[in-house]
Amino acid sequence: MVVLSCYRVSSSVVGSGKYGYVRECKDVSGRMYAIKTIDKSRAPRLDHIKREVELLRVVDHPNIMKMINSFEDEHYMHIVTEMYTGGDLFDLVANSTTDYGCLREGQAMMITKSLLKSVQYLHSKDIVHRDIKPENLLLSPTKKGAIIKLIDFGLSRRHGVNDGNMTNPVGTPYYMSPEILRGSYDRSCDLWAVGVVCYILLSGYPPFNGYNDNEILASTLNGNVIFEKEVWGNLSKLSRDFVTKMLYKDKSKRITSANEALKHQWINE
Repeated sequence: MVVLSCYRVSSSVVGSGKYGYVRECKDVSGRMYAIKTIDKSRAPRLDHIKREVELLRVVDHPNIMKMINSFEDEHYMHIVTEMYTGGDLFDLVANSTTDYGCLREGQAMMITKSLLKSVQYLHSKDIVHRDIKPENLLLSPTKKGAIIKLIDFGLSRRHGVNDGNMTNPVGTPYYMSPEILRGSYDRSCDLWAVGVVCYILLSGYPPFNGYNDNEILASTLNGNVIFEKEVWGNLSKLSRDFVTKMLYKDKSKRITSANEALKHQWINE
């Protein structure tokens, strides 16, 4: 165990990524947190790391990871956050998927609704996440059941309603909107990703698939969402209507704001 300022940091690694790792830490009162340590020599863009810290400082929402503190030295950036012990949504989906679907429809709807509220909040602050996916949604157990926490703001940035379109094609292939792939997109890319996540929560597999990234991206641009009867026949028409409207190939027909998505009848049942 090492001491970092006012925290005692465990030597045990509880998670890892491309540029660093996550450990448990404890403050002077004994409260447990998670600390993400980023090796600055391995990170291709230090400005992205500093932007992530800057954005986390200003967000405060029950469905978004809460940053407690941050430290920087010559070699590392350390980000202290609340600790969530319920695992991530990717594992929940993997453990729940059968030949006939995935999560219970009501559970999928509540997770989607919580995710939409986090996106609504971020967009109200002119922040676009750009990497919404099950791996970036942690589960935080409560007495009333687990709630989700959106994490990993490494690709996030500020983007106002009146700003010009973004052009940098970032994200994870399964969740990238057609507009991202075409190189001109706005904050509605987050809504597309929510639609993909919702489809996965209900079915257990992605709406746009392939054997490699190029095939996945081609499938996304082709834009035909299929609802297999074996799975979707067990779900409500409203759930299919919601997913369809989130994932229309034609953006002019698509739900492109969290406010609009939260008004859909399926979300409000």
